[in-house]
Amino acid sequence: MTEDQTPQEALDLIRSTREQTLAKMDHWPWWYDGGYALACGLLVAGQGFPTAFSLPSVAIALAILVVIMRKWQAEKGVWVNGYSPKRARWAAIILATVLIGLMGLSIWFGKVQQIYWVPVVNGLAGGLLGYVGSRVWMRLYRQDVRDV
Repeated sequence: MTEDQTPQEALDLIRSTREQTLAKMDHWPWWYDGGYALACGLLVAGQGFPTAFSLPSVAIALAILVVIMRKWQAEKGVWVNGYSPKRARWAAIILATVLIGLMGLSIWFGKVQQIYWVPVVNGLAGGLLGYVGSRVWMRLYRQDVRDV
């Protein structure tokens, strides 16, 4: 706020900025949810395979997430991590908890029991959950910004 602005003008500017941010996030491209789902699936499935496959799957998944983040920030001008918005935080925490559980199952069945179809199925489930979780998170985030 500058000395020339009234408190009402400053609040109007904040509201306008939030509306512009929401307008930018009104639509997000297929590559965002698709890439996020692929990264989640790779993180979950890869854990159940031998190290020669699990390490590259983690590296590829992290690279996908970095590309998504940078591309989104370049296009939208902002990046918000999953845990900062109050309303959307629970969705990110629940998704992370479920994905970690699926990773544990992938490790147990793949590396310990050597039943490799389970990590594949878990990876597909992780990808689907990543896609749905991304959509739920964005909806909650938009509500959070709109209601403030």
